[in-house]
Amino acid sequence: MDAIEKHRRHAEAVRSAATGSAGVTEAALRAAVLARAAGGAPLGQPYDALARQIGEAAYRVTDAQVEEVRVAEGSDKRAFEIIMAASIGAGLAQWDAAIGAIEGTGDATS
Repeated sequence: MDAIEKHRRHAEAVRSAATGSAGVTEAALRAAVLARAAGGAPLGQPYDALARQIGEAAYRVTDAQVEEVRVAEGSDKRAFEIIMAASIGAGLAQWDAAIGAIEGTGDATS
């Protein structure tokens, strides 16, 4: 197994852990938030705004966006899971893009 395949397996393990049955929020919601942060389908509010913002530029997330999710979920722990799912989705999307670029370099001609 080459290094890229090894990293792909690790990325899939992270994705599965973030969207698996363990957690206090619904696994389907965490999976949808993860996908949205990676450029996936829109969600209902307040999840869509937060996941999209984390995927585009996490440093621009506002206290109000976090508070809306916290209120919708009813606890800090549940909001944290949603934020982590979005963060993992954004990170994996960037990783996928980087791997695509690396693999594309092998096709270049001299």
